[in-house]
Amino acid sequence: MQSLTVSIIIPVYNVAPYLEACLRSVCGQSYEHLEIILTDDGSTDGSGTICEAWGEKDLRVRVIHQANGGVSSARNAGLHACTGDLICFVDSDDWLAPDMIEKMVACLCENGADAAMCGFVDYPHGAPVKKGVFPVQPCGFSGTVYQMLRRDGSFTSLWAKLFKRELVFRDGQFISFNPDLAYGEDEVWLLQVLQRSIKTAFLPQALYNWRPRAGSVTRADTVDEKQLSILASKKRALSLLPDDPKIRTLARSRIYNDCFSLKTRAYCTNDRETFQTVSRAIRPMRRDFLRSPEFLSLRKCKLLVLNAEMRLGLPAGLVKKTDALTHGFR
Repeated sequence: MQSLTVSIIIPVYNVAPYLEACLRSVCGQSYEHLEIILTDDGSTDGSGTICEAWGEKDLRVRVIHQANGGVSSARNAGLHACTGDLICFVDSDDWLAPDMIEKMVACLCENGADAAMCGFVDYPHGAPVKKGVFPVQPCGFSGTVYQMLRRDGSFTSLWAKLFKRELVFRDGQFISFNPDLAYGEDEVWLLQVLQRSIKTAFLPQALYNWRPRAGSVTRADTVDEKQLSILASKKRALSLLPDDPKIRTLARSRIYNDCFSLKTRAYCTNDRETFQTVSRAIRPMRRDFLRSPEFLSLRKCKLLVLNAEMRLGLPAGLVKKTDALTHGFR
């Protein structure tokens, strides 16, 4: 196990307040055989300088500077440069438990798996919430997708996951991220990679710390064309799912939940065109969401109330107040 090199790919763009903590946690891992690739995607806040400083003091750190092309372009650059036996992605504003990589590599090797996933800590309102920490037996593609789609499962982002190189690379070519998908591109890539996996192992420990920040598709104030690309991403992701009614129903319920905020924000900013676009896209999935056992009744009630308020044409201020309800409504 100790002879395997793990390539950790970190796209970096204007995250100076968080980058030091991230890199301390990565470079301080108990597993030392690391290749740490930082892709500075045209940062303007000094993040590139921080990357260079870490490259000078830790020989395992390689820094790539490029003009701003988005997170997909930055990850593709990291994949192009990586040489490790195993591949891991970290977001530059998050941080890792000191032994995350060591435990993930052990989990993958001991189970003879092609990929491994661990739990994570979410900080939705400042207080930590552990997710993905229920014991799960190693499983194939369908079982893995089901665990990722569950409300408290392994999640459909790239982080907290480890992949064998051969899942990503074939004949010298790697599965690349689509730069036209500004949001949801990670889920599409992940499904493409996991289709190649025979077995995924799960480590029921929250070893990755996820820092949700303003600016994500679910937290911005308005809806722009980039954020709308999540609809195309979700459509593509649906086409990659296993042919399993249970999984497809769960995925559709997740899409309705995840994209409903786009509809609400479009309404509150009087963006009628976007409002109609999102409404048409997610309306067929409403029944799946309401029937899903993965979402709390309070969450379902909140979205039903919001739907009714918007259908009645109530003032945006009232809709915003309803949307601001958070306790127990996630």
